[in-house]
Amino acid sequence: MLAMYEGVPVRPELEIVALSERSWRVCDSRMPPTDAAGMLAYVERDADGFEVMLLRPGRVETARADCLAEALALVGARMQNP
Repeated sequence: MLAMYEGVPVRPELEIVALSERSWRVCDSRMPPTDAAGMLAYVERDADGFEVMLLRPGRVETARADCLAEALALVGARMQNP
């Protein structure tokens, strides 16, 4: 079952924390808050859409999305394929 965030369906394991009106931190709620592996991504809205910084062990990947739903789907896919 999917949860909702600002009207966008998301995986229930995603914890989405608004850092500002234009940026969010996305974590895996199944991980302890002190475990860096639980930090999945930062998402920031800009004039062209959404920039997604996918955090992976030892590296950071960036992606673009047209909407928040697409950005969160990218993060959900990262959970499937760490």
